[in-house]
Amino acid sequence: MKAELTEKLKKIMNTKRLVIICMIGIGLLLLPDLFVSKKQEAAPLIAESTSQNHSVYEKELEARLSSILSTIRGVSQVSVMITLEDGGETYYARNLKSDAKNTADGSLTEDSNQTDGSLALKNEAGGGQSPILLKSQTPKISGVLVTAKGVGIPSVQADVISAVRAVLDVPIHRVEVLEKA
Repeated sequence: MKAELTEKLKKIMNTKRLVIICMIGIGLLLLPDLFVSKKQEAAPLIAESTSQNHSVYEKELEARLSSILSTIRGVSQVSVMITLEDGGETYYARNLKSDAKNTADGSLTEDSNQTDGSLALKNEAGGGQSPILLKSQTPKISGVLVTAKGVGIPSVQADVISAVRAVLDVPIHRVEVLEKA
């Protein structure tokens, strides 16, 4: 009788241990999800100011163009001003919602795919999320003004206009080259 009682106690203890181990395992599986969701809430999507981006883009283009134009024979003290027509375009991936129906034979048919308006997000290494960028177009240039010494000579001025047109793909009527005082 004592042996039977000992066997039953061992079975109960093993069952309790098994239940405790299962509960710990489930807790460990759920634990990362709790931290990830907190990180996602703490890291909202922050978009940089578009006017700041345009200004940086303009300054970079102006500096590079000024640098290259100053290497043309007879041209010195180059200053460049670029005016942007728009802010460019950025295309982000959007989530699709499809309507699927079961047919009589048990197969699925898709009626339509529609965007639900929400951005498709990718997980970042730090635990946050960011939108998926599909395509980004630079802003269009509406005009270029170049002032420099030496462009009073028609052939040098033509070389500068030609260089600006080649680099920026701007029509000739949007490029102005003036002699610096």
